Amino acid sequence: MSDDIVARDVIVRQGGARSITADSIVIRQGGAAHAQAGRLAITQGGVALASTETLEVTAGGVGAVLASAVELTQSAAQIVVARRSVEIDQGAAALVVAGEARVHDSAIGVVITSRFEGDNNRVLFGPRAALAFGAGVGIVMLVGRAVFRRR
Repeated sequence: MSDDIVARDVIVRQGGARSITADSIVIRQGGAAHAQAGRLAITQGGVALASTETLEVTAGGVGAVLASAVELTQSAAQIVVARRSVEIDQGAAALVVAGEARVHDSAIGVVITSRFEGDNNRVLFGPRAALAFGAGVGIVMLVGRAVFRRR
């Protein structure tokens, strides 16, 4: 496993690195703790934190990503924040924040987007449900705080 890699184009095959910074990164059966690139493509691998213009993941995983466009195919991500679009096909994500989201045969915890397209999906919380849940948790915390202050 390498520590930090800085180059124009990086290809990782069955290996890993702590940090990769490049114009283009391709990871196949490997991983990185942090990747920063113009284009990042991952196949059967993963990245903990990614910052990129375009991200494509096939049969892999991502902890958190900040990008312009994200495409997940048979993959999972914890947090996806995309300025333009997110496409998920047979995947899963805990939180998706995007300008638009196209999701098919997938599961998502919370979706915040101005335009959502998809079929055969499971969404735990949409924008309204997430807002209601947050408000409910806030009220419970306020009441709990008031009760414990009296004691």
